Amino acid sequence: PPDSSLHGPVLERLLEFGVTTILSPGARPGAGAEVRDRLRAGEIRGPRMLTAGALLDVTPEGREYGSWATQTPTDSVIRAEIRHQDSLGVDFIKLYAGLTPDLVAAGVDEATRLGLPAIGHLETTPWAEAARAGISMLVHSGWSTPMEEIIDLADPDSATEEEWYRAYASAPSSPRFAALVQSLIDNDVVVVPTLAITQAGAVGRDAELLPAFRPDLAPERDVPGWWGDDWESRHPHYGDTSEEEGRLLEDVYFPGVLAIHRAFFRRGVKLGVGTDVGNAWMTPGVSFHYELGLYQDAGIPPLQILAMATRNGAEALGLADSVGTIAVGMRADLVVLGGDPTVDIRNSTRIGRVFLGGVEVGGR
Repeated sequence: PPDSSLHGPVLERLLEFGVTTILSPGARPGAGAEVRDRLRAGEIRGPRMLTAGALLDVTPEGREYGSWATQTPTDSVIRAEIRHQDSLGVDFIKLYAGLTPDLVAAGVDEATRLGLPAIGHLETTPWAEAARAGISMLVHSGWSTPMEEIIDLADPDSATEEEWYRAYASAPSSPRFAALVQSLIDNDVVVVPTLAITQAGAVGRDAELLPAFRPDLAPERDVPGWWGDDWESRHPHYGDTSEEEGRLLEDVYFPGVLAIHRAFFRRGVKLGVGTDVGNAWMTPGVSFHYELGLYQDAGIPPLQILAMATRNGAEALGLADSVGTIAVGMRADLVVLGGDPTVDIRNSTRIGRVFLGGVEVGGR
């Protein structure tokens, strides 16, 4: 929302943790563009921002969204909504979970015609199909996505829980996974894994992980509205899960998520960094650095993680000519650290000073 008294603490926390450019991948009609423009004008203090508009979706019966989602059940409706969002000045189009392949293709086509990149949080449409349709960015690889696409099981619906999770964890050795990787590479798709929310939702059956996300640093007035009920005792995404399935999620599934992203990296898939701030436990700024640590846990070298967080992100946002690298003529968005992140990426949290466009804006 455009009320700076609400989003102001979030933006301040991001700056404090050295986050100088952000993408808001979904906003109420007009709100994201208004906040972006007020940031540009200096009326609000915070990172540089790009934004999408309301999510485009076809929701199943019984599920309701607020004004941050728009129902687009036909080709003509989704194209008209994208034209409307373009008139509001959005930077991206966000295609959501319930869209079928034909609607994703129509949405990408209309967005591309208008010069707008399309982001996908997809559940109904396989990623490979979205890649072939020309989508620019796919998010949440490991959580709330069509995971059967990479599982080498003849009939996933008839598999036991253990068979399913073990097949998922071994996906990098499957032909289906190889085909997806090739499609992502061939179509120049950026994948933003959001491993922190994946881990929190998969293994957050209690609050054991919660201190690592520093809820004490979450903007106080945002916590009740964003994080739902009982977030202090378990993560709200952790479902009605049996003890046995909980064991599989912790011992098989999440290690499999890390292995999949190690394989994405080693095979050349473009990876970016994002954390889905607004979901429970995703404290602004803190969760970004936590996310980087999970990439290191997955086996990605620290120097390459830094590239993901800087240069790759700038390229994905179409800003590589001004931010993301240190060179003559680039904007001086700089973070001064008290430790070497190329030795251990978790040294990225040792923040001394933060500069935005050459102006010192904060530090820890």
